[in-house]
Amino acid sequence: MLDETDSYSISGFLQGEFTRVGAKTADKVIANFNDYHYGRGMAWRPPQAHEDTDVRAAVEDAVANKGAEATAAFAEAVADAIRDGERVAHHEIVAIVDEVAEDIEAEYDTTFGATVTENAVEAAWSAVVAERQSDLYGLVDDATSTRKDDAAVEGIASRLVDKFGDGRHRVTRKDLRDYVDRAADMTEDHDDATFGETARENIIDALWDAAVPVPDDPPNVSAVADDRDTASDLLTAMREADIIAPPTDCLSPITAELVEEGLRKEFDADFFAASTRDAAVHGGDPFVVEAGIAYGGALPAEGAVDVMRFANRVPLVYQRGACATTDVIKNINWRNYNLDQPGGSGIPNGPAVIMVHVASTNVPFTSESKDAIANIPEMEDEIELAIREAARELKSYLNKRRSMQQRRKKQNKLATILPEMARKLTEVTGNEELDIDDSLARIMNNVLVEREVEDGRVRLIVENNDDRNADVELTDIVTAEPQDTNGATVVEMDGEWFVKWSPTVGAGERAVLEYSVTDEAEFTVSVDGVEDEKLTVNA
Repeated sequence: MLDETDSYSISGFLQGEFTRVGAKTADKVIANFNDYHYGRGMAWRPPQAHEDTDVRAAVEDAVANKGAEATAAFAEAVADAIRDGERVAHHEIVAIVDEVAEDIEAEYDTTFGATVTENAVEAAWSAVVAERQSDLYGLVDDATSTRKDDAAVEGIASRLVDKFGDGRHRVTRKDLRDYVDRAADMTEDHDDATFGETARENIIDALWDAAVPVPDDPPNVSAVADDRDTASDLLTAMREADIIAPPTDCLSPITAELVEEGLRKEFDADFFAASTRDAAVHGGDPFVVEAGIAYGGALPAEGAVDVMRFANRVPLVYQRGACATTDVIKNINWRNYNLDQPGGSGIPNGPAVIMVHVASTNVPFTSESKDAIANIPEMEDEIELAIREAARELKSYLNKRRSMQQRRKKQNKLATILPEMARKLTEVTGNEELDIDDSLARIMNNVLVEREVEDGRVRLIVENNDDRNADVELTDIVTAEPQDTNGATVVEMDGEWFVKWSPTVGAGERAVLEYSVTDEAEFTVSVDGVEDEKLTVNA
């Protein structure tokens, strides 16, 4: 692409040859590229107010034949500008010296040539880096745990100093890793200290954060194209940049809604879930991965789950074992999603169907027969994420079903025990027999719906014994025309009236729904919005 493009600059190449890459994104890529290609300039703490005489004196000594007043003003301005920053790198000192030189030239009618400014830069830089060991000590000390003694911190800091000798102190992150690893190894060998991987990584991060990006312009496109290492740096920088997903108008995904609808049409199951991932890219080609899962119902309970593979809406029938989709499914730990998986790997067992669809402008098949998808890391990652997204819904469903089964079992036992207890209590106390439904609802923290009818006034009482709000859809079907419905929705159909409410009943609260009837009537209540296992109806 670098050879074929008409662009001269990397920025133009990125914006002209790639979709969804604008000026800001190109700048991010170039910043990453500069970090890899040029490295960053290590920045050091400048001398403090009582120490900046070293910078002034060094700069004054480096300037010759410019007049005492101009030289003193130049040196003082440079020292002040350096001291104002928390840290300063070599290229920042270059910018400071150039800017101050222009101001002094205008004020004192003198000229600071390239040789003078270069000498001033090197003099100021030497004064700044003179105390770099103490600066490194502070960075290492802050990055490591309090268990590291002073001798260990001093040891690694002193060995790092050797790596920052003469020059501009430009480093890449790879350079820093080499520096830190070597210094840590030597410290462990000589000072009986231990620097684990976490401590080393923290030190690298601290040093990298202390360094600042360099202002160098990136090489032009032809220079990058002629050097594979430089092109590799650009590719790495592009991969690390956060770029908007490519447009999908060139693709034909099924969509999660239609995947689920198709599974419902083909399989008699209890549960369905589907997911569609955002577009991703492999080799410059966009692709979208979709997954769906059906579970339970009439699906075979024995044997491995059925795996259905599709590419651009075409089913892949053969070479299942050679397909990336199958490999991804085998490597997922399905026990985490409550499916049986003997040995912890391989196709899971159970009454389920797993469907995966890959839509791309260039599906990477393993052969010309187009029977299996190749093992491309980017595509395998998206396939796994799509499957896991649907599998999480399956896990929630199975956990809830297991909880409801346990709840139903407990409720059945209580329904067997409570009537006998109520009968014995009635015999002993002589009181009226207890209402078992009310007691059972309160013990099980159920939503209880009761009815009271008196003098033509109908009251439906919804009592929420749970610790969460209940959104109840309650419909009372009555054979006589209701009156005074107080905001309820009323629909008449074939001589029956449907009176509907949709109250939200807070935890531990109750709602009373009322209406009137003038004639004798029969009632049938229907309640939605609450699981059967959490509902008790005494109406």
